[in-house]
Amino acid sequence: MGKIKQRNWLIIITVFLVIVSGAGLFLSIQQKLSFNSCAYGENVYKSGQNIPAYNGKTECTCNADGTIKCGSDTESLSYNGYSSQNLTFTYQYLNLLNQADALQEEVASDSASYMDGVLKVSFERNVLCTSDGIAPTQSGFYEFSSEDLKLTIMTNIDTARYVSPCRIKDVYQISNLNMELGNDFKIYYQSDSGQLVDLGACVEDSTLYGDQEVFKSKTSSSVCICNTGVISCKQL
Repeated sequence: MGKIKQRNWLIIITVFLVIVSGAGLFLSIQQKLSFNSCAYGENVYKSGQNIPAYNGKTECTCNADGTIKCGSDTESLSYNGYSSQNLTFTYQYLNLLNQADALQEEVASDSASYMDGVLKVSFERNVLCTSDGIAPTQSGFYEFSSEDLKLTIMTNIDTARYVSPCRIKDVYQISNLNMELGNDFKIYYQSDSGQLVDLGACVEDSTLYGDQEVFKSKTSSSVCICNTGVISCKQL
C-alpha cells in the first residue's frame, strides 16, 4: 500500500512539473513572438511601456493585448485584425493649409479600382507636417472581408517637429487578391480616434469606382457617376 501511495505522489509531482514547464515555455514563446508589444511609427514598445506623443496624445501605454490606451480614454486604440500582407503603401505631401484647418481631418476619396487581382485606393486627408512641407512617417494597414475594406494608418506624430497643418495623399495597393465584388461593397478609413469614414466607393458589374468618378455603363448607353457610394446614371 505504501508503495502505491508513493507512486501516486510521484505521478502528481511529475504532472505538476510538466504544467509549470509548459507555462514557462508558453510565456517565453509569447515574449519572443511579441504578443505583448505595440508597434507605433518605427518603434516597438513592450507591454506597460509609455508611448510618447502617440498621435498627438499624452499618457499613452502599451497594453498586454497589443492595444494602446491613452489617458482616461474608455476605449483602447487597437489594430488587431489589421494586416500589411501584400500591401504597398505610399504617402505624398500635397500642400500646407491654414492654421484654422489644424484640427479638421477632412478625409476625401481620390480614386479606387480593382483589376487583375490588385485593389488600389487613394485618398487625401489633413495631418500635421513640418513647416517646410515634410509629411510625418506613416505605415498603412488594412482589414479585408467580402463585405468591406477597412484602411487605417499609424502616424508618427512628433509634436515638436510636426506643427503645420497640411494636406497629404495616401495610396494603398493590395495585390494577390481573388475576389468578386458585390454591389454593396464598401471602403472605410479608420481614423486615429477609431471613427470609420466611408470613402464613398461604388461597385457596378463587379467593377470598382471611386467617389465622384464618371464612367460609361457596361449594360446601357448611359453615363454614370459614383456619388458618395450611390451610382446615378443619365441616358445619352
